[in-house]
Amino acid sequence: MYEEFSIVYDSVMSDIPYGKWFERLHHELKKQGKTGGHLCELGCGTGEMTGRFCEAGYEVTGIDRSPDMLARAMEKKEEDQNILYLNQDMRDFSLHKPADVVLCICDSVNYLLREEDLLQMFRCVYDNLNEDGIFLFDMKTAYCYRDVLGDVVRFEDADTYSVIWENTYDDIEKINEYLVTMFLFREDRGLYERYDECHRQRAYAREDVEDLLSQAGFTLYGCYGEDLEHAPGEQEERIYFAATRMEVRS
Repeated sequence: MYEEFSIVYDSVMSDIPYGKWFERLHHELKKQGKTGGHLCELGCGTGEMTGRFCEAGYEVTGIDRSPDMLARAMEKKEEDQNILYLNQDMRDFSLHKPADVVLCICDSVNYLLREEDLLQMFRCVYDNLNEDGIFLFDMKTAYCYRDVLGDVVRFEDADTYSVIWENTYDDIEKINEYLVTMFLFREDRGLYERYDECHRQRAYAREDVEDLLSQAGFTLYGCYGEDLEHAPGEQEERIYFAATRMEVRS
């Protein structure tokens, strides 16, 4: 997964408002007093967000399961940027030192299809987080998968690639499946080659996520809609969870 797709990922995702997302995330961290320190991003992909937090003054560790995505991130990394990239699983990772902040955004958590996997990830985050650290992550909602994405086909076309996304959502199993067909131009061969990838994500009920966080030892201090300020509404495509290891947070 995210093998050949990593080649065109940034181009296909060019409409993602990374700048706006960063501003909202940074504002939330500053509200909690996390203006610097060690920040770990799980599912960091091609490093769009790790680079932004590095420029904001954080020491950043980016973790991803895909070596191909990490290769793209390394290509974008500047020599003076304090970023360490690691090829690890978010359910079982280790850091060279505890993190002050752990982020997992861009619906990376939705790739965990079982509650056991989600709990394992939460416990691993807990073990790698400073006592007063912040765990902040987002998840796409069932509303997004069912009513926004639904059973649709999306097509992206450019000079060097064509990508077809076929989306289906099972409202009973709460599983969303992306079938991605890519035609990538190989300049050395003068032809297009076809590649296929299947991506599966799961929608979780908010109360189930909160229960699993509690089981892992976290205290949830905030749950927000996409603006990262107000409580999520019924037609929210993405919601954020903000948690801490501390029992009480002022």
